[in-house]
Amino acid sequence: MYRKKNPIIVVLNNDTAYLAGVIVGDGHLSASNKSRASTFKDYKMQIDLSDKDYLRRIFRIIQVLIQTKIALVESEKRTGRKSRLCMVLRNKELFLFFNETLNIPKGKKCDQIQVPELIKNSDIQIKKQFLAGYFDTDGGFRGGTLGFTTASNNMQTDVSKLLDELRIRYSLEKWFNKKYSKTYYGIRLKKNEIDNFLNILPLRNLEKKKRIIQRFQCGNTKVAKWGSYSI
Repeated sequence: MYRKKNPIIVVLNNDTAYLAGVIVGDGHLSASNKSRASTFKDYKMQIDLSDKDYLRRIFRIIQVLIQTKIALVESEKRTGRKSRLCMVLRNKELFLFFNETLNIPKGKKCDQIQVPELIKNSDIQIKKQFLAGYFDTDGGFRGGTLGFTTASNNMQTDVSKLLDELRIRYSLEKWFNKKYSKTYYGIRLKKNEIDNFLNILPLRNLEKKKRIIQRFQCGNTKVAKWGSYSI
């Protein structure tokens, strides 16, 4: 007799917390059905990044969690910008974990995102992993330091609370973008907190780390050992 395989149970751990940060930063959960004529949900997840080596690293993390087909597609190159690689996968259990367990919104999410309650109520290692995934995708240079930019006031508030727990000092910003008629919220780390930030978070985007080290000439810290880091 044929037996249907038991569904994969996705739980919150270091890797899924990190991936949640990636999805919040540069991912997308489909809000569509499989087709116009279908009532079945399309459990499609998409991550779109310019750093191809880093996207392949995310690919390997997902492959350990689930057995599913994953497509890596070259996105259309826009004038003056680096070409991007898009990862597309479909898996019901992983999709529902992100959307229903962690409440990451489907569809357009830029002004709705926040740190999931399950992450906020977890131990400090889970919080570090989520923040690392978020920074690896959506964080970067902010003036003469590092930081984040978001269209979500809640996300700014939640991330700042995580930084408070990690005892990393920062400043908050808010401005109105006339071109897009939208308010944006920023977080800038204090410049003398950069080494502390980099040492505390388990970042996995090696190219971004390298650019940060070159930009700020990080001194005698664990950052100097990143060249041999792998997952």
